[in-house]
Amino acid sequence: MIVFISGGVRSGKSAIAEEYVRKLASCENVVHYIATAQAVDDEMKMRIAYHQEQRARQSLRWMTWERSVGLHELATRFGSNDVVLLDCLTNLLANELFSDEGWKQEDTCFQKARGIFEAVVQLAAHSKALVIVSNELFSGSVPEDMGTYHFMKTLGWLHQQIVTRASIAILAQHGIPLVKKGEAV
Repeated sequence: MIVFISGGVRSGKSAIAEEYVRKLASCENVVHYIATAQAVDDEMKMRIAYHQEQRARQSLRWMTWERSVGLHELATRFGSNDVVLLDCLTNLLANELFSDEGWKQEDTCFQKARGIFEAVVQLAAHSKALVIVSNELFSGSVPEDMGTYHFMKTLGWLHQQIVTRASIAILAQHGIPLVKKGEAV
């Protein structure tokens, strides 16, 4: 089962995702948190610390995996009773695309995006549920610089592929989960 949650920056999507994990997990489930952010500046360090503190206060005991690239390496680490939260797809794609000069070539960007999609499919197949958080970046105009254009184009493609496979798709707005596909848990 895949639950896909997108929304704008600070829309409450991570809190909604964690609530879904709580609803999907029972005492026999192990819950995993795949953290994709890199602490590259003070703001990101504060956001990472905030999310860590939020999880530490919960009754669930999260097993955290720091994975800014190479999601496929985790694909077979989970069991059929595990509930996995991937936070966030946007960071993961950006980390993959801009880890080298491949972002300049659209076909290379899509190759990397396909690799992430294949890893997502494997994660979902090897777990009870996979909850994915991603950013909604598509209300503005088409970006002029090539890097941002390729990033947004491949992120949009990834969203569409994942939502096609997802049982539930949610848009987070103002901390409110708006179910776009499936039934709320």
